Amino acid sequence: MIPQVYYLALVFGIHIVAVNLGISLSTIVPLLKRRADFSGNAKLDELAKRIFRVYAATYALAGVMGTAFTVFLLSFYPEFVGLAGNITLVPFAIAILSILLHFLSIVLYYYGWESFPRSYHFASGVLLALTSYTIPLGFRLVFSFLNTPVGLKFDGKPYIDTFEALMNPTFAPLYLKSILGALTFGSLFIATIAAFSLMKGDSVEERSLYSLSLNIAIVSMFLMLLLGPWYAMSLLSTPMKFNNIFGSLGWSVSGAQGGLDLSWLFTVKLVLIVVQIYAILRLTLLGGKSVSERFNLALLATISAALTILSGEYLNMFSQYPFFLANLPIVAPQIPEPWRTILGRSLSLENVSPLSNDPSLLAVTALGILVLLAAIGYFLYVVFFKRQK
Repeated sequence: MIPQVYYLALVFGIHIVAVNLGISLSTIVPLLKRRADFSGNAKLDELAKRIFRVYAATYALAGVMGTAFTVFLLSFYPEFVGLAGNITLVPFAIAILSILLHFLSIVLYYYGWESFPRSYHFASGVLLALTSYTIPLGFRLVFSFLNTPVGLKFDGKPYIDTFEALMNPTFAPLYLKSILGALTFGSLFIATIAAFSLMKGDSVEERSLYSLSLNIAIVSMFLMLLLGPWYAMSLLSTPMKFNNIFGSLGWSVSGAQGGLDLSWLFTVKLVLIVVQIYAILRLTLLGGKSVSERFNLALLATISAALTILSGEYLNMFSQYPFFLANLPIVAPQIPEPWRTILGRSLSLENVSPLSNDPSLLAVTALGILVLLAAIGYFLYVVFFKRQK
């Protein structure tokens, strides 16, 4: 694979893990705050606010890496961005509008914590949670379209019929699996934080948060295990992608030539899922065992959940290489000229901007990524580990 793809994969991987964490945190925080309001528990209220600050940090991280991904995409694939932006205008519009509303809800929720009436503040929390689900809805519509172009129409120029795109066989399982994966990862992350706090001293609020988070993780993990096979079967509509993932394991679709053998990455993902299941089962059976053991298991489950998300996204991304549109070889004969030629050129992952192939620019880009990663590392250190004076 060309180096530009690895640059995109690196920043996208960090972005998507932070986004998944944010989906869960923006769901749990309003629930905790609402419980604190009804119970009058000031400690629970403060706990919810501390978690919200963690969420603000993860949102900042997701925003920075999302911006880096967008800049790289524009720099490496200007032709694809111009074309895809027009074809998938409505799904992108849903995502962008949701991002703007989500940022507004963050501001309202934080600054309204003490000043808004409870009902208004809770309404801003509902907006916070809802927009965290509609952002990935827009992007998953785009991703499912890049699996197979359901809803692609031509009326002088190509465009996507959004209502038809919703019927894409890969959309529903991909979107729902993403949401449940985010809830699993985020709830395990919160359970880890709660277990760590309990190691420093017992607290009714921390114990309640630990139990709530673990219960959410158990339910969402179980549902995600059901959705995984659904998404795998939906990829039968995208034969090349299906063969790249499952061909070496003995499952393949005839008439479609695979490119990369990614069965090893699928196997890695399965191992990570097994690790999660093991850790969660141990946590549910521990009962009165030591808090340190619960923390270690929660941390193991959290790390494996994050790596599961990362491996799943890379599996989804690389399994259609060298095409942006996985089904392009199959649907190309049905596309009228001149769009067949235009799409064939712009939807190739190897059709990068000539300027981006310059070795010195690639080296500068790599250096820039290293600086960005160093800044992120320091930012996370300040947020999570540095003691405040």
